[in-house]
Formats: sequence, C-alpha cells, structure tokens
Amino acid sequence: MPSEPDRSLGDPEAIRRLLRQPEAGTILTALKARDPEAVRSAAQAALKGDSAALGRLLGDLSRDPKAKQAMERLDRATR
Repeated sequence: MPSEPDRSLGDPEAIRRLLRQPEAGTILTALKARDPEAVRSAAQAALKGDSAALGRLLGDLSRDPKAKQAMERLDRATR
C-alpha cells in the first residue's frame, strides 16, 4: 500500500500540507542542491496533477542517506 506522500503526489492540497512538515525543508534543500530547475519544474507539474517527474526526483534522492531518513520521518509524520 502506498504511503501518504506517495498517494499525495497528484493532490495539490496534500502537497501543500506535506510542505508544511518540518522534514520537508530538509528534503527540499537536498533536492535543490542537486538541480534547482528540475525541482521547480517537477513541483509545478505535480501541482497540476502530473507527479511523474517529482516521483523520479524523490526516488533518486532516496539514495542519499540523510535525505532518505528525512523522507522516512516525513512518511511517519503523515500516517
């Protein structure tokens, strides 16, 4: 079963709620350090209902141990 963040990628209001979580800042910082333009583009697409690019960015980011821990904490906080 997908976690709340996974299910929420296509829901603009759910994305906004996730972004208010403290761990979101850690994740966004890690994403922006990689490719700020890709993050902006993926976020805009997700807010329009297309979550594929954002999902790919988060999948790539999960290889970073610190970011992965932040994503796990965010997942637990939204359950």
